[in-house]
Amino acid sequence: MALNKYIAQVQRFCRDQRMKNIDIGNIIDYINFARREVAMRAQCIRVLPLISGSIMRWTVTNGGVNYSAGTTCAVSGPDFPSGDPFNPNGRQALAIPTVVGGSIIEIASSDGGAGYFNPPVLTITDGIGSGATAVAILSPMNLLLRGQEQYLFSNVDLTPFPGVKEIHNVHSVSIIYANYRYSLPQYAFSVYQAMVRQYPFQYQYVPTFCSQFGQGASGSLFFYPLPSQTYQMEWDCRCIPQDLIDDQSVEAIPDPWTDAVPYFAAKLTFEELQNLNAAKYYDTQFSTRCLGYSNYARGGRAVNPYGRY
Repeated sequence: MALNKYIAQVQRFCRDQRMKNIDIGNIIDYINFARREVAMRAQCIRVLPLISGSIMRWTVTNGGVNYSAGTTCAVSGPDFPSGDPFNPNGRQALAIPTVVGGSIIEIASSDGGAGYFNPPVLTITDGIGSGATAVAILSPMNLLLRGQEQYLFSNVDLTPFPGVKEIHNVHSVSIIYANYRYSLPQYAFSVYQAMVRQYPFQYQYVPTFCSQFGQGASGSLFFYPLPSQTYQMEWDCRCIPQDLIDDQSVEAIPDPWTDAVPYFAAKLTFEELQNLNAAKYYDTQFSTRCLGYSNYARGGRAVNPYGRY
């Protein structure tokens, strides 16, 4: 829903369409407070940060010698078919070299491709040229790094998810290892501290435990054993939306929960007006709708109608 539609609905609730009693800036603040409340209460903004990506650019580490204008580049194929709706089997990346004075001075990523995780291999073909090398810079991915135990929520790249501001909770964590995805048990940090992470740095392997430390945007996850190499990790994240500042801002809250936002904003507006009875009424309406929409969207289902696992 666009910001001005939210504003209009709040004004109708407050019978202040001509903005005689309430500052429009205050209404916008209340709408954004309400959106955060909806996102946290309904847990309706959930994302899986990317664990494979595309080639953003190439860094030429050696230009080589004797290359001609007919030099071509071939990029190895994607190594992680993610199964996403747009490129389920990945997409081949393309690269174009620029040759000046017999040396390759630049390699442009004409198509970054999709489904890349391991560093791609670049094959440079020319009749007599030799010695050129380049390194691919991949888009941000959610990865475990060798020897690193703690991973901040704030360091996760959320740019592929328009309108999402930050992670406030991680519901579950899975790791990709040897073509197998498995979920980690999560323990309270006090248990993790006392019973899991006995060896500070000596033991490195595939992580089998994790724990959340801190809450909200300042939260993080700890993993043990410490990673012995780079692994892909998939977080099921509950998130908070970015503030709406105009009608061009992206609304990350999905329908039908957007319908509940004006009720909480109206509640805050009536509190400003010191009309606490009306504030209580709209608070009740908001809670009823948030719970109702969640119940409607998450209806019960049989895991297996035949009674077998």
